[in-house]
Amino acid sequence: MASGSVKERLAQGGAVVGTMLGEMTSPGTCRIVREAGYDFVILDTEHHWPGLETVAWLLRAARDIGLTAIVRAPAFRGQWPARYLDLGCEGLIFPHVESAEQAREIVAQVKFPPDGKRGLGTNIAHDDYVAQPSAEFTQRRNAETLVIVQIETAAGYEKRDEILAVEGVDALFIGPNDLALSMGYAGQLDAPEVVQAIKDIFASAGAAGVAPGMHAFSVEMAQRYLDAGCRFLCFSSEVALFVRASKEALGELRGHQAFGEA
Repeated sequence: MASGSVKERLAQGGAVVGTMLGEMTSPGTCRIVREAGYDFVILDTEHHWPGLETVAWLLRAARDIGLTAIVRAPAFRGQWPARYLDLGCEGLIFPHVESAEQAREIVAQVKFPPDGKRGLGTNIAHDDYVAQPSAEFTQRRNAETLVIVQIETAAGYEKRDEILAVEGVDALFIGPNDLALSMGYAGQLDAPEVVQAIKDIFASAGAAGVAPGMHAFSVEMAQRYLDAGCRFLCFSSEVALFVRASKEALGELRGHQAFGEA
C-alpha cells in the first residue's frame, strides 16, 4: 500500500476530504480537483451520465497526477465494479447496501483469489500497461483497493452491524438524502431521527474498525459530522460548488451601479 494513501490514512484513523464529479468531466477537472487541495475525487456513475469512455479518461488523468479516484458504481452486481478497477480506479463505492450477503458479494467481486473471484487482466490501465508478476500484483491490489459500502436506507441501517462486520469492507459512506427519504423524512436531514441514525451508523463503523464516511453539503454540516467521527468526507460536488460560489460573487457584482437601471 502506498505510504500516505487514502486507504492507509483511513486505516490509521486519519481524516480525508474529497469532492464528487458528475457533470463537469473534462480530464483536466482532475487537475483542478488536486489544485484545490482535495485528497480524492469520486466519479459518480450512479446519478450522473458519464459512460465508460469518459470514466476511463478521468481515471487515466487522475492516475497520472497521483490523485486518488474512486468510482461510485451504478450497481454492485455484474461486471461494472471489476471493469472500473481494470480502468485504474483505486476504490469503489457501492450504493444501497442492505445486507451482509450483499457486502460479502461486493468484496468477492473486487478482490482477486484467494480473497475473491475477480478475474485478472494485464497490460491494461490498472497495471499501467506493464504486466507484473501475478502473485505479487494481485496481492498488492487486494491490499490497496478501497471498498466502501453505502448505507442509505432504513433496511441498511437496521442491518448495519452485520454489513460492517464483513471482512474486506474498509469504509462506509452515508447518503443522507436517501437515508432521510427511506426513513420517512424526505429532505429533513436535521430531523432528530435521521441525525441519530447517522450517529448510530458511525458508532457501528467505529466498533467494526471501518472508517465512517459522509456526503456533506456545507462546511457547517461537514464540521458537525467530523465532530461525530466522520473520517471519509465527501464535500459537496463540482456543480454545487460552482453554483454556490457564482451566486455569492454575482450577488456582490450586481450591486455595482453598472447593473442599475439605465
